[in-house]
Amino acid sequence: MKATARIACAGAIGVALAACVSLGQQEPQRHYVLEPVAGDKPNKPVVTREATLLVAPMTAAAFYDTPEIVYSRAPGERAYYQLSTWTERPSRRITDLLIARLERAGSFKTVARAASGVQGNLTLNAHLAAFYHDAATSPGRVEVAVVAELVDTTQRSLLARRSFERSANAATHDAAGAVGAFNQATAQILDDIVAWVEATAPR
Repeated sequence: MKATARIACAGAIGVALAACVSLGQQEPQRHYVLEPVAGDKPNKPVVTREATLLVAPMTAAAFYDTPEIVYSRAPGERAYYQLSTWTERPSRRITDLLIARLERAGSFKTVARAASGVQGNLTLNAHLAAFYHDAATSPGRVEVAVVAELVDTTQRSLLARRSFERSANAATHDAAGAVGAFNQATAQILDDIVAWVEATAPR
């Protein structure tokens, strides 16, 4: 083998080994479950209304309608963490959690999904307007905002609309540190919405 061929071969092997080492040092992809702690409610709730409440799937602003974890480094800017995601879109997860909270509260005869085929007297619509880690300063804060509407399905009329906003301090200046804050702020938003629905819905 000629000297030039040997040098080229050695160079190729070196590049391949460097690539392997580089790949071995890459950070793994991390997937986080949004799991806010449930508020204290009776295990056997007492039904206070004969109405059936339907919960529509939560919609989300386009940038938040994704499993990606969102952060902001400057006002008016948003970006996604590259190696950290949610196990499912926050809007879908929050819908499931909201239904569970409303069922547990026991203020309605039935709580069901709007697309389940069940006939309902009231419909709860919700829109996720903000869901991001404000990381402009360390360790930053999580910001969560939801707009909710309570609709009289029978009369086809809007009973009430309200905006909910909550924030919580991140533990560290990264996605992992923000997850706990997302859980805390989401738990507070869920409690706020349930309390509002209970106070607003006709008896």
